[in-house]
Amino acid sequence: MQRIRTEFWRRRRARWSNLVTTFDRKRKIVELFLILVGVAVANTVAMMIFEGLNLADAIWLTLTTMTTVGYGDMSAESPMGRFATIVLMYGIGIFLLAQIAGEWIDFRIHRRERMRKGLWRWNMKDHVLIVNSPERDGVRYLRLLVEQIRKTPALEDQPIQLFSDSFPDGLPNELSLLGVVQHLGEPEGRESLAEVDVEEANFIIVMAVNTNSIRSDSLTLDILDKLSSFNIKGHVIAECVQDENRQRFLKHGANAVIRPMRAYPELMVRAMAAPGTEVILEDLFNHQGAHPKRFDLEIPVQPWGELAARMLLAGLGTPIGYMNAKQTVVTNPDAGHQTDGTGIFLMVNQDTVPSIEEVQRCVQQV
Repeated sequence: MQRIRTEFWRRRRARWSNLVTTFDRKRKIVELFLILVGVAVANTVAMMIFEGLNLADAIWLTLTTMTTVGYGDMSAESPMGRFATIVLMYGIGIFLLAQIAGEWIDFRIHRRERMRKGLWRWNMKDHVLIVNSPERDGVRYLRLLVEQIRKTPALEDQPIQLFSDSFPDGLPNELSLLGVVQHLGEPEGRESLAEVDVEEANFIIVMAVNTNSIRSDSLTLDILDKLSSFNIKGHVIAECVQDENRQRFLKHGANAVIRPMRAYPELMVRAMAAPGTEVILEDLFNHQGAHPKRFDLEIPVQPWGELAARMLLAGLGTPIGYMNAKQTVVTNPDAGHQTDGTGIFLMVNQDTVPSIEEVQRCVQQV
């Protein structure tokens, strides 16, 4: 516990230090720019007094001298004009301009580094927010998940932000190249969740850190409790390690609760693109739930729609495909498709599996 507290405060100090550094860099650039403007104004006035130039020409001469362009169309000729140019432009102006350019480059590099390490405040909207990262094989799963999101037309253009403490040195390239950005930290409080714009997210995915530990559910429940204090407009999906906690997750604001299935990121994407379908898909992995069953029998030639309707009306199950004469599985054919094969696949419930004789009689009713 002491180690966790120490790490938490270390990260807080690092974040505060970065914010102070950024503010100091901005302030220094502004201060240098204001001084430069003052020097340019002083030289413009000097050119008008000593060289007798009008305002436009004085400004033109000042800018071309300060930027070292030097078109040669005009120059200071009087002794006082040349002295003012040497002191104000050569001695101060050009030096200030170079210093501002250097500070700006350093600021941009510092800013890019903060973005890379997840210390940047992104101010995102209509995005996918992924909270936590799996401890085991997390990079691989996140890559597969993001790839599936990018392949889904309804989701492909949505920004993706990862809120995790798993990558303190920056996101791996395989995630960055997919357009993922990160916010480094832990969802330990309302303030940290506000920094990732939870109220503006279209989807919030709360991942189980460890799929082998029910303690992950405690962390998820705590996050859901904090999210409930926001005006969440998006769809909240939470991974649940222990089935007994599903109802608790739903009561605390989760719109969908699914099991962590690291080999099937498609399940998570289905929960996003077509809410509710994840329940059907997840049930297929449950021995006690609905599952597909194959019945080997001869199917006379007949329209698939008529055959499927008879199966449903007889209460035998939901037809999802058949095995044709070439031993090829045909899934979800059109209603008018002429069915002729050696087997049929039905979605059945564990407690109401029909016998092959019942299915055979129904199939033969052409």
